[in-house]
Amino acid sequence: MRAILVMLKTFRINRLHLISLVIVLLLSGCSSDPNKEKSAYLTSGDKYYQGGKYQEAVIQFRNAIQIDPRFAAAHWHLARACLRLGNSEAAFHELTETVNLEPKNADAQLELAGVLLARHQYDEAQAAAQEALKVKPNNARAHAILGQKYILTHDRQNAIQELQKAVTADPQQVEGYAALGATYMAAGQTAEGEAAYKKAVEVNPRSAQAHLSLGQFWFSQHKMADAEAEMRTAAALDPHAVLPRLFLARILVATDRIIDAEKVYTELKTLVPDDPKAYQALGLFYSSRGEKVKAVAEFQSLLASKPKDAVVKANLIEVLLDLKRMDEARALNQEVLSRNPSDPQALLSNGRMLMANGKYQEAATALQAAIKSDPNCARCYYLLGSAQMALGSTDIAKASLAQARALAPRVSDATAALAHLDANGGNYDEALQLAGSALKANPDLVSAYVTEARALISKGDLPQAEAKLEEALKRDGANLPAVATLLGLYLRQGKVQAAVPRISKLVEEYPQNPGLHVLLGVAYLNLKDLDKAEANVKQALANDPKAKDAYALLANIDLARGAVEQAKTHFRAAIESNPSGLINYLALATEYEREGNWEEAKKLCEKARQVDPGSPVVANHLASLYLDHGGDVNVAVSLAQVAKQKMPESPATTDTLGWAYYRLGSTDAAVAQLTESAKKAPRNPLYQYHLGMAYLADGRPELARRSLQLALNDDPHFPDAASARSALDKASKERLAVKH
Repeated sequence: MRAILVMLKTFRINRLHLISLVIVLLLSGCSSDPNKEKSAYLTSGDKYYQGGKYQEAVIQFRNAIQIDPRFAAAHWHLARACLRLGNSEAAFHELTETVNLEPKNADAQLELAGVLLARHQYDEAQAAAQEALKVKPNNARAHAILGQKYILTHDRQNAIQELQKAVTADPQQVEGYAALGATYMAAGQTAEGEAAYKKAVEVNPRSAQAHLSLGQFWFSQHKMADAEAEMRTAAALDPHAVLPRLFLARILVATDRIIDAEKVYTELKTLVPDDPKAYQALGLFYSSRGEKVKAVAEFQSLLASKPKDAVVKANLIEVLLDLKRMDEARALNQEVLSRNPSDPQALLSNGRMLMANGKYQEAATALQAAIKSDPNCARCYYLLGSAQMALGSTDIAKASLAQARALAPRVSDATAALAHLDANGGNYDEALQLAGSALKANPDLVSAYVTEARALISKGDLPQAEAKLEEALKRDGANLPAVATLLGLYLRQGKVQAAVPRISKLVEEYPQNPGLHVLLGVAYLNLKDLDKAEANVKQALANDPKAKDAYALLANIDLARGAVEQAKTHFRAAIESNPSGLINYLALATEYEREGNWEEAKKLCEKARQVDPGSPVVANHLASLYLDHGGDVNVAVSLAQVAKQKMPESPATTDTLGWAYYRLGSTDAAVAQLTESAKKAPRNPLYQYHLGMAYLADGRPELARRSLQLALNDDPHFPDAASARSALDKASKERLAVKH
């Protein structure tokens, strides 16, 4: 009948012809039976589905549902097609409709349970799997889904029980053994895990997946020969399997058979030419080994044959950035962004380029845009935290790095960066814990060894610190932070002479490295060889006019020669060259303090605080200036509290806070803090002087006399010596008055 109506709309037909046409159509069996029509759509959809034409199948299944919204079979078939297309939301809707209409459709219940697990609706997934078990008792897939639910909710014992039921119900189900083995391992039951993996191979000796899982287990146990044997068996069983070959190459790398590994990666491109994991592997291998030039050539070759592969293009951009081939990387990246301005990988690469040019604020903006496009991008958060560190936004950087660590707990870079921030803030125990955690994930992470060394130096464990630095330099002999920290350690031990030949050798190996010239200059400055120190720093600036710390080193050479004004000029150049370098603000402020120009010193410290509001060193310095040379005492107290909170073990922050309480008139609190600082550094005349003044204000002249006398005995000419003598006289008089 629908066909008749269509024809009526399409043609002008006279009444007689119309009657004849209707009779002919009716006699020829024209029918509007909705059951036959919906079944026809279902059959047509099934044909499309079987042929892999899922979008066409979806249209036909929807036509069937339009005729009969309660057609359970059509909802079920539509759900399966949506799953094939990756449309999980539509699949969820259709599966829900299916089981509502047909609760005993066990297969639909199990598909729904799988979707519910992915949506983190664990209780609902469990209920669906249990409904399936009512229809099909002892169903392996239902038990496997229940096992997965318990894994995701950290109930390992119930997970093990369900997975055991799954493999018992279907011994050929390799995935069940793999899940059971992994669950045993997570529970610390290694022997049981091994048995599960072996059982999968025993029951399914021709399964490449079973051998792959057992091989991965052996790899986790560092049994490389066994792991290799299983991977080779898996590869032989499936000539086109990618994962066994990728793992085999990884084993070969771990056992230092690099040429063999390269051969496996190369063969993969021919064996499985259309699998991205296969054809990208060789380039990624070169990149991971630091063979960046080879990686560029490989990715460029791939891009020529696969110009639409966005991942290959992204990998090429990243390697070009590693090689500092900025113009090539920028051109390729702009091409990506012109097609898709919100591409998260391209925005990330743009952030990297901006950071390389010192444009940290612009980099942060680009990386925030990348995060907006991909909220789960751990590397975006890591680089954002790095940019924020460079901008001096310590607290914000910590939040970004913590998010990176939460998204990718096994990636060590963010953990190492957090350790670095804790070491900078004086949280040495936390820094050691985080650095150790980073090294567990990546034993070759040089930055973590350096952070451990810095924390150990601050805690006074110099031998252990030196051992950590040697571990770092064993992995990267020219690593600047490691060399700089080792030089600082030698200076602290009075062994600077030993540092000169070591750094000189590195300078010979890397003559274009400005940082090494700067460090050699520092060594010569400490040996009072000012000419050699100056020659090295000038060479550093010749290599790079913005060489980090070069101008600050020139300023210190100037000071050693007595050229104070020239030193101040160089400190200003250091600040201009590196606006986020707090040490330069404080160094220049110290020169103004020596001149008695307290206002200029305060301005510099205030600028430093704007650069890094979270720096405890800056907060402490500024609080001291406010307390002794004009400033709001309440602000000084707040600053001192920030400094003490972040550096609780520092006698300097403890002294400043105690002195702030003294200025505020809280003598009890002042004495408590100043007693602590004087106990930690009993030979510091300033700390003893402050404690003496607090005792005097608190009405304890005898204790005041003792502390003030200690201050003057240690240094009769320290800056507050005159005030200490006056206070000592007053304390003596009050003591006599008390006696009489």
